[in-house]
Amino acid sequence: MALCILLCSCTVLEDRGPCPCHLNIYLGNSSELAEKLSVSGWSLDSQRLFNDKIDLVKFPDYYTKKVRKGYLTVSAFCGNRTVILKDEMLIIPSGKQGDRIWAYSGEPVNAEGETAEDHIVLHKQYADIHIRINDLPGRADELVLRATGNTEGISLLSLKPEKGPFKCLAERDGDDNWLLTVPRQYDSSLKLEIFLDGVLKRTVSIGELLKNSGYTAEQRKAIIADIN
Repeated sequence: MALCILLCSCTVLEDRGPCPCHLNIYLGNSSELAEKLSVSGWSLDSQRLFNDKIDLVKFPDYYTKKVRKGYLTVSAFCGNRTVILKDEMLIIPSGKQGDRIWAYSGEPVNAEGETAEDHIVLHKQYADIHIRINDLPGRADELVLRATGNTEGISLLSLKPEKGPFKCLAERDGDDNWLLTVPRQYDSSLKLEIFLDGVLKRTVSIGELLKNSGYTAEQRKAIIADIN
């Protein structure tokens, strides 16, 4: 047993190259936003090195991960409910609204020494759109609001919107009000289709409204869209 311990441990007398690097991952604002956080490490050629689920109640500030020496990047996200993790992408299933995702993607970390560190700062990746229909009082139960667009998720490596088909129904959020949660957009193609008794009555370019208003996903306030 003593021989095994000697051979498997790192001492000052031997080559320390095979020994792991202790990567301290500081969790920043994560505990303010969620109780669980998904943290991944990636090689520089985009191969996943680890995928940890962190309990932010137990680890509110940081945790330490042993990693193979070299360069790597760290990504993290929280707020996932229906999105599907596919390789480095978070993909919204067809027919579902976006999740309220907060995410981080860092710069390459030099983990060639005995210790290294990275600091996670989560950024908002979605928008809540509150929709009010003002010209059809008393007929809300007959309306169906459907959103369509060209953004189906995000890349965890770049936090860039992932191009792909997006389609979902808005949810009722009170009398004559609807709620729509969408991912950060690839372009301004997001549209809202308004159906009355199964007939398309109007199409509103929500993407253009967002673009012209100067709204960005980083803003914490929700969007109010009044439709007359």
